[in-house]
Amino acid sequence: MSQPPPPPPFGPWVSDTAKAMFEAHVRGAAAPPGGVEVLRAHYRRFNDERLAVADTLFDTRQDHTAIAGVTVDIVRPADAAKDRSPRPVLICLHGGGFMWGDGSGALLEAVPVAAVSGIEVVAVDYRMAPEHRFPAATDDVLAVYRALRADPGVSAIGLFGCSAGAVLTAQVTARLIAEGEPLPDAICMLHAAGVEMAGDSAGTMALLNGVAPAESLGGLGGLPYFDGADANDPLVFPGNHPDVLAKFPPSLLITGTRDFAASAVTVMHRRLLAAGAQAELVVFDGMWHAHHVAVELPESAETFALMSRFFASRLT
Repeated sequence: MSQPPPPPPFGPWVSDTAKAMFEAHVRGAAAPPGGVEVLRAHYRRFNDERLAVADTLFDTRQDHTAIAGVTVDIVRPADAAKDRSPRPVLICLHGGGFMWGDGSGALLEAVPVAAVSGIEVVAVDYRMAPEHRFPAATDDVLAVYRALRADPGVSAIGLFGCSAGAVLTAQVTARLIAEGEPLPDAICMLHAAGVEMAGDSAGTMALLNGVAPAESLGGLGGLPYFDGADANDPLVFPGNHPDVLAKFPPSLLITGTRDFAASAVTVMHRRLLAAGAQAELVVFDGMWHAHHVAVELPESAETFALMSRFFASRLT
């Protein structure tokens, strides 16, 4: 098999740390062959290693517990009073193709945001495929969200997620709209959104990341989690329904030019604006899918600062 062509050089604004990270861990990287248990073990090892780095850089307190019967990790800045009230809360929805990413993966996405923003983060271990199907994850997040909304000590709620978690963020928002319930005060979708992962970015990802082109990249609709779901349902892909998007809360969308979901994120942003919703888009040149889980990157620090300012301005 011929080797894929080398990826294009980075722009001068990409940090040296990111360039080294790309060469060591991103360029040519592929998941190991095997079933879901093999993939879960692979990504858990990766997330365990990345969380260990995050815990050395960010000082937080972490409580493993349950809310409304759903397993969660509550992450607070180390200097935050545990019983301070009223307080804003962020709900974090991890990535992982709706098949992995729980545990250390959820914490990895929550710890930096809690430390930088100073806001309590609740990372939800929602149900995943292949054991569970849509809308199990939405149901779990809604249970946690409703419990927090009913808590008199919670003054405001923000919602954020990466990759599958970004899709889930949009789905939860659409479900709340459909059921006429109070919405999050703000949401953030990183490296995916409420539309199918398709378009130019899905087709060029291999070239930009130095991997062999796949015969078919597939899409969200082909994932086990969506087996039996209707792609035309606004609760599956709310980004295809302007009437739903018109009711979305203020939204921040983040992606990178080497992210296979970049097209989905930018299309979601355009559609939110067209529907009259408040939406901001930040595109990191040279960054790949879920770049911010490499928490030591300057670009990751910039991502956390953007999220912190966005939520602070809307949750206080």
